[in-house]
Amino acid sequence: MKEKLKNILIWLLLAGYTVTAVALTDAEYKNIRVTGVSVKIDDNSHNKFISESDIVDVFKKENIKIDNKRMDSVNIHYIENILQHHNKSIRHAEVFRTVYGELGISIEQRQPLMRIINQNGDSYYIDNNGQVMPLSKKYTAHVIVASGYLNEPYMDHVGENMKLRMEKGNKSSGEIIPDLFKLVLTINDSKLWRSQFEQIYVNSKGDIELVPRVGNHIIELGSVEDLDEKLENLDAFYKQGLSQYGWNKYRTISLKYKNQIVCTKRI
Repeated sequence: MKEKLKNILIWLLLAGYTVTAVALTDAEYKNIRVTGVSVKIDDNSHNKFISESDIVDVFKKENIKIDNKRMDSVNIHYIENILQHHNKSIRHAEVFRTVYGELGISIEQRQPLMRIINQNGDSYYIDNNGQVMPLSKKYTAHVIVASGYLNEPYMDHVGENMKLRMEKGNKSSGEIIPDLFKLVLTINDSKLWRSQFEQIYVNSKGDIELVPRVGNHIIELGSVEDLDEKLENLDAFYKQGLSQYGWNKYRTISLKYKNQIVCTKRI
């Protein structure tokens, strides 16, 4: 019985010490002053839309002063919202306090999937999450370009999610950007098509055409209906037809018709 009481007292003393130590540590932490900012930008070797200087510029524009401020007085959620509001190339910003007195900022860049150039010269990206993304003055992403008879400006799609609209089939009459998004997702999922197609063109009839890197011909896709089947047929034709007759024999290769490939010879 005495041994049991002894163990209980020891545990109570340890618990009291732990609570006191945590309280003291927390009090000391609150008194830590901000000594600087540490910025980490993900995927900065591949995409260069954002640099540390861009983050510094936002702090200056918004007059955010944190040097030598008490760490617990820094509103990290406010800074996160400001960063994402000012720079549309930022997908997510996380701001956190460190025990060393630095304010840590972790930036996740948005990943462009394709670039749209419409008839009026309005140009923008669609990112891999299906949302519009403005161009950058400091960096150009090497992605598939879609041009031609496109009338959908950037502002028409701000706040929309092409991925969700594509999945739900929620598309307005005459609208083609969700179809192009579906097409580029499919192209990017294939090593062959990713290396073969570099440009998409929408003609005056609204039909989709693909411009390949290899071969002096145009692929007439038509629409994205039965897309997988069309690309499977094209793959078979590349292997069985063009391998025998050459890549420059045809001017157009049409996939528009069900279970058919119709070619126009070059004159």
